Amino acid sequence: MTPPTPPDADTRAIAIYIEYEPLPGCLDALQARMQNECDECIREDEGCLRMELSLPDPPDGRLLLAELWRDQAALDAHKNKPGHSHEWQKTLVAAKRVSRCRVVLSPQK
Repeated sequence: MTPPTPPDADTRAIAIYIEYEPLPGCLDALQARMQNECDECIREDEGCLRMELSLPDPPDGRLLLAELWRDQAALDAHKNKPGHSHEWQKTLVAAKRVSRCRVVLSPQK
């Protein structure tokens, strides 16, 4: 039996993990804005498979976002949609760390 051929790089799902450090006093405002942004992505971006917004437990002042995109084409469509910008983050975010990953396994229950 021949092992299955892995999907090429352009057709694999893409996970993006973002750790936000809000400006002092801005955690609640950032969380509210991110909730709206996540809801909009799930509703409007066909290739957006998941958006998870989390607070560390115990709280440490950070906000974490996990995104799952169907493939590179879906992520490109999101980035290129009219009005897409992260400029609004300048007034709420002191620092952020972004990790972009190719999904190699995502079992479903």
